[in-house]
Amino acid sequence: MSCSYVNKLTWGVAILLVLTVIACTAAYADGEAMPASSTTESLSAVEGAYVEVADEESGEKISLDLRGVDLRDALSALAMEMNANIILLDPKPVKVNFQADNTTARQALELIIQSQELAYLQNGQIIVVGPADKLKKDFFNQMILTRFSLFYIPPSEMKTLLGELGLDMTAITVNTNENAIWVQGTAQALKKVREIIYSVDNMENQVSLEHKTATLTQVSPERAVELLAGVGVELKRYVLLDNRLLVFDTEVLSRWEQVQTMIEQLDIQAANKNKVFVFQLKNIAAGDAADRLEEFGFSEVKTIAYNYDRFGHELMVICPPYLETQLRSALVSMDTTRQATRAPVLKESGENAHTRLSAMRDLLSELSGVPVAQLHISRNLSGDKDNPEYVLWVEETPDKIQLVKDLIDEMGDKKN
Repeated sequence: MSCSYVNKLTWGVAILLVLTVIACTAAYADGEAMPASSTTESLSAVEGAYVEVADEESGEKISLDLRGVDLRDALSALAMEMNANIILLDPKPVKVNFQADNTTARQALELIIQSQELAYLQNGQIIVVGPADKLKKDFFNQMILTRFSLFYIPPSEMKTLLGELGLDMTAITVNTNENAIWVQGTAQALKKVREIIYSVDNMENQVSLEHKTATLTQVSPERAVELLAGVGVELKRYVLLDNRLLVFDTEVLSRWEQVQTMIEQLDIQAANKNKVFVFQLKNIAAGDAADRLEEFGFSEVKTIAYNYDRFGHELMVICPPYLETQLRSALVSMDTTRQATRAPVLKESGENAHTRLSAMRDLLSELSGVPVAQLHISRNLSGDKDNPEYVLWVEETPDKIQLVKDLIDEMGDKKN
């Protein structure tokens, strides 16, 4: 069985679907044409057939005016509105004339396919449109042969990639066409194939099909994408596959270790339904902010400071939505400039002690942002010219002083 794949991810869609839909174009998997010959209502006569009809009052209302538009283009536009993937079985080019005001995308879909004497089945976000006699109860378990066009990636490399991902399908490269691949699989598998091709078939990947995989255990891949967006990591090219998140974004891959650490920190039960946000601190380190936030007694709150919690100023907060405002307020109140004080941070003795402290002072100033003028070196405290002793002390806020001390500890140069 061959089919046309109308997908919300297809490229080249040009459509005005705000008040009036006039025309649209889309990319399809090619297939042979066969006539349609059944109505939506007649689907109930097919033994075991399943029809899912949405609440007529749900969804955003739209108005359409389709004049001589290809049926595949109309379905492609509706797929985008419904956030779904639509498979059109054995299509011939059919022109559609359709008008509707103040209706939902679901209602429009049903009216359009009814006007063409077709029916549909739905499984999750996959909708199959075709003659009722071809839509069987076990359709979503059947193996469908579909052609996918490629523009940048050789079919042989795409076949290798699809095989590595373990999809329930068989990929076949057609030698006579270097820009296409035939895939046989279930409707669910073909949906994933379309998403993968959309993610990788671009000019950037002509040299390499590099990608990274994150396996989730506590949250779904969909939720992981949502959480990453909430903390400033917007994924553009990715595929959700079972409990795996496959990332193809070149920019994200360049800092994958950081992103992977973030995913591991977000992959907790508490992140399933809770709000996640990142608070940018100015005066205190993320680790200190996390410690102080615990003193507020928010039992349902989890904080994550990144690897260098003593030096970083970004604090990730996971909390119930109703607590977000309170937490942001608490963080603002603690992240204020405190009164300056003075404290010793480092002692050096012996030959060249003053020179070593002077060099350390310059380095600490660069790392901490504390002006050199606030870092002072004492006079010789030993009174012995042959064995001098000096102390580096800081005049700053307690938070800045602690930052300087932490930097000294990090370098392993703290003297007792």
